[in-house]
Amino acid sequence: MQHANIDQAAVEVFLKSWQLYQQIIENNYMFHREISDAVRDSLISFRPNKKLSILDLGCGDGSMTLRLLPPERIGSYIACDLSQPALEIAHRQIDALAISAKLICDDMLNVASEQPDQSLDLVFSSYAIHHLSANNKQLLIEQISRALTPDGRFVLIDIFREPSEDRAAYMRHYMGRIRESWTNLTVESQALVVNHATEYDYPEPPEFFHVQCIKAGLGNAQALAKHTWHEAWIYAKESSQSLQTRYTHFKNSNPCVS
Repeated sequence: MQHANIDQAAVEVFLKSWQLYQQIIENNYMFHREISDAVRDSLISFRPNKKLSILDLGCGDGSMTLRLLPPERIGSYIACDLSQPALEIAHRQIDALAISAKLICDDMLNVASEQPDQSLDLVFSSYAIHHLSANNKQLLIEQISRALTPDGRFVLIDIFREPSEDRAAYMRHYMGRIRESWTNLTVESQALVVNHATEYDYPEPPEFFHVQCIKAGLGNAQALAKHTWHEAWIYAKESSQSLQTRYTHFKNSNPCVS
């Protein structure tokens, strides 16, 4: 990774947000511990004798994904984020692990689209895809499926709306939880989280991802963890015939799905 000149004001804004996020992780408000444990356990038996090629979408400082697998299992690690300061921190972690890595400051849809067909064993995204529009989520899932090898895995860790919630209801419920329960944050910090979520968060219910993944070639959705609105799912690249059978069954079981 080449280090670019970074605007100092941008660094200061990032560091403030990053320090706040570290507080959220330390207090386990978004259930990072439980979710990480569940994902780590699910990957123990996945291609255990193979070094894995990994794409990390919206990687931030890399701290979530890089702890899910031991370094010796990582053959190559491609990661992207829109924050160059975050990538600088990720770069230092990667140096310490001595793994082959490429860090890219770009939009995750662009980076996913640039990956060769069937070149990846694993694609991760942790608390990032909910920032995309529904259409861009669909486009991203299509690119993830295209880039995964047969029986490759897509691990999705994110915030999800409950099936009974629209976005407005989700905002009322989740923002209320932040104000009531995230008590180790200052009032100012709580307001920063609420303002960020109000402007940038567009979570979907799990069924949205199930439908889009099946359509794109990713099936066998497996729930790994659910803690309030924070969930982890894993999807496998499947054959067309298997997916058609799965989609037909899913559609028949969910009449509202078109």
